[in-house]
Amino acid sequence: MAKSTLELLGHRPEEYLLDDYLVLDFETDTSHGDFGNPIHPDNGLLLACWKWRDGDIRSVWAGEYGQQDLVSAIERARFIVAHNGKYEAGWLRRCGVDLTKLFLFDTKIAEYLLANGKRMDTSLGAAARRRGLPPKDPVVDALIRAGINPTRIPKRWLEQRCTLDVETTEQLFLDQRRALRDSARLAVQFTRCNLTPCLADIEPAGLCLDADRVTEVVVQYRSKSADLGEQLAVASGGINTASRKQLAEYIYDTLGFAEAKDRRGNPKRTPSGQRATDAKALSALRPETDEQRLFLKLHREHAKVGSALSKSLEFYDGICKHANGIFYGQLNQCVTATGRLSSTGIPTEWGSVQFQNQDRGFKRLFRARQRGWLIGEADGAQLEFRVAADLGRDRQAIADIEDSDFDAHIVSAAAMAGREYVDLLAEYRSGSERAKQLRQAAKPETFKPLYGGTKGTPAQERWYTEFKRRYAGIAKAQENWVYEVLASKRLVTDWGVIFEWPQAKMSASGYVNVTSQVYNYPVQAFATAEIIPIAVTCFWRRVSDEGLEQYIRCVNTIHDSVVCEVHPDHTGAFTRIAKTAFTADVYAYLREFYHKEMIVPLGVSVKIAEHWGEGKELAWDIYANGREVDRTK
Repeated sequence: MAKSTLELLGHRPEEYLLDDYLVLDFETDTSHGDFGNPIHPDNGLLLACWKWRDGDIRSVWAGEYGQQDLVSAIERARFIVAHNGKYEAGWLRRCGVDLTKLFLFDTKIAEYLLANGKRMDTSLGAAARRRGLPPKDPVVDALIRAGINPTRIPKRWLEQRCTLDVETTEQLFLDQRRALRDSARLAVQFTRCNLTPCLADIEPAGLCLDADRVTEVVVQYRSKSADLGEQLAVASGGINTASRKQLAEYIYDTLGFAEAKDRRGNPKRTPSGQRATDAKALSALRPETDEQRLFLKLHREHAKVGSALSKSLEFYDGICKHANGIFYGQLNQCVTATGRLSSTGIPTEWGSVQFQNQDRGFKRLFRARQRGWLIGEADGAQLEFRVAADLGRDRQAIADIEDSDFDAHIVSAAAMAGREYVDLLAEYRSGSERAKQLRQAAKPETFKPLYGGTKGTPAQERWYTEFKRRYAGIAKAQENWVYEVLASKRLVTDWGVIFEWPQAKMSASGYVNVTSQVYNYPVQAFATAEIIPIAVTCFWRRVSDEGLEQYIRCVNTIHDSVVCEVHPDHTGAFTRIAKTAFTADVYAYLREFYHKEMIVPLGVSVKIAEHWGEGKELAWDIYANGREVDRTK
């Protein structure tokens, strides 16, 4: 029988207030040149230092296979304290520790939470300085930052650094847990730290490319780039479009485009006063002649193809030819203002690409590394809109979410076109090309007012006004958030996260300078920094709890989803676990630890195929009471 959510987690936030903890720090060989990232086999463990509460610090000079005492100590401790705990978790994985059993308090995450959404240095040294605690050893720290491999640093110096870091980390932890307890944020810390071992398990997997598909697409894009370049040369009379000077002269002098202007009527130019030729400037140009239209069309297409080649495809090609088609990235927890994950690619001699935000059109280039296996992706359907509806207790939004016949993009398209929703919906479903075009054009605008969008064309502004009328509950909640921020310079969310805007102010015209951030942060934070980490953590743990980690392997998580390599005999298990983790587990977790009952049904969709993003999408809405509605179309 499957475990309940609470049984699956095995711990509670208030356990952080107990003193049965172990503080840990590692020093590593950085042969790969990346500060000892544990995903690289060339790197090795040099030294482990740890201590129990009120105990002496132990130091063991050994690699990952010589840390039996540490592994035994971790098994006895209620929880582990570390700064940037994903790093330690990655090395503990190499030491043989079962990461699903690792209960962590990460002092970097705690410092990030206590920053209240403001940009702040969350390194151990900076956190220590803010509290008057012993700083990191300046000499050894400077050597490591300069790229000196710790294997070349005297052992005595390295051990002093490591033991000092353990002492400082403990003092930092004690101060942070008091602050988190007093501000009712232990549960948020619990959520973020529960995700950390999962991320440390995902990163070593990497993403696998299909070399045949990559080659095909690279050839296609190179050919297209060359063809567009020739057309562009003919259209422009052979100017060098890479030269800003030549491009500016051609656009503004030869073609006769007027420069875009700011609110005061002054031309929008570069800081050095040159006429702008970047993508943003070109997108603001309004063509009036066929010659102008042709040039802009060719230039935009050429730039788009060139960007795809330089930012993604050339890298993919290099990885397929020289690295077995597999590349790696880092999933970062303490970077964005809202708390959602960000990612960075691990550098290679062929460059790197961001690990999460792959171009949607290129997802089909990814496959499972084992032939015959599949790629499965599960995501939280319409999650940010559902969260906004829940936070605003918006009756109309909830009714729209529950209505299987509702089409959000037709609503925005109808408002923009001055049409009735039911008439445009009927046209769209009858196959009208015009209706399809209106719906496609409206897509970028549909949820823009959710994030503070108010200005645009008359058609766009009609929709923005209609959005606030239709979803009055959401609009009212967001307006109240703005008033709270103006009054106190901060917003305290229902689940405990705090955002601060010291610079918040209202102009004489009534414009509030942080409106878009205030509208956006609570919605994005609750959806992608709380709900998705809960879902992904529970998914990962359920896979392990059922003994399926050899058949369902998490390889990425992207804001609202988890991506896995799946054995074809276990696609049913993948779907079943995803449905539970993204809905029932989230409801139970929010109820138990955040004391929150969601009134909006959570949705989950699943795709499984030989390549990422392909295959039929299966979708369900699952209510808190267990009622299930199949949304598969």
